Amino acid sequence: MKPLLLCTAFMLAITSCRTKETLQSPAVPQETSDYVYQYSIIDALLAGVYEGELTIGDLRKRGDFGIGTFNRLDGEMFMMEGKVFRMRSNGEVVEVQDEEKTPLAYVKFFRPDTTLILSGQTITYERLKTLLAPILNKNQLYAIRLKGHFSQVDARSVAPAEKPYPELAAYLAAGGQTSFTFENKAGICIGYVSPDFTARANVPGYHLHFLDDQHEKGGHVFGFQTDSLFVEIDRGQGFTVELNTHPDFAGADLLRNRKKELEVVEQKQ
Repeated sequence: MKPLLLCTAFMLAITSCRTKETLQSPAVPQETSDYVYQYSIIDALLAGVYEGELTIGDLRKRGDFGIGTFNRLDGEMFMMEGKVFRMRSNGEVVEVQDEEKTPLAYVKFFRPDTTLILSGQTITYERLKTLLAPILNKNQLYAIRLKGHFSQVDARSVAPAEKPYPELAAYLAAGGQTSFTFENKAGICIGYVSPDFTARANVPGYHLHFLDDQHEKGGHVFGFQTDSLFVEIDRGQGFTVELNTHPDFAGADLLRNRKKELEVVEQKQ
């Protein structure tokens, strides 16, 4: 396909080719390959449900790419090519073993159907959203991976909480998170772009986590700057939700509209 010029400062080379690593990936059952698997819902985490019963070993069976967190909010999750990393609030990044558990995760077997190269003037997180708006349908669900050399990444991670667990917005406001600014880092942002109608189960819009190539720095993305990005997009057919079976989920207040709380949680504080 011929390159497509989007605005005057950026060129996006759009193809439907599979990447080499995708071609080498093991076969995935057709009935599950194009769906996002979701354990629990975002409103439960906002309500203070910080424990789940799903192990990372079982999570890997549902996808090889995704984001989430760990029991007690012990760090941000980054899963790529089946490997799962924990990005802690003290800046430590460690690979996670199968016996660990999660209260919230979103995973998919990542098979990009569209690839783009963005280059030109400085690309920020907000600029990226503007550039991709003509390509991403507002009513569709996408997994997205961004590879580049970032002059700056603004991120955060969460610290382990202690019982009784407070609601998430209050916990973060009271110092339950640590903000980072990473400079001059090659790495990858992964996550999802979800339609507005998935609110209360998912995070509407963009939700990305970053990990550098050395697996030393990472977190939930607030913003970034780069001069070039290799973008891979995988449109999902839909998503399935498995409800958290931990007793805290059964007693959570899931009737309240937590839209404003989510907006606060997703912003840098």
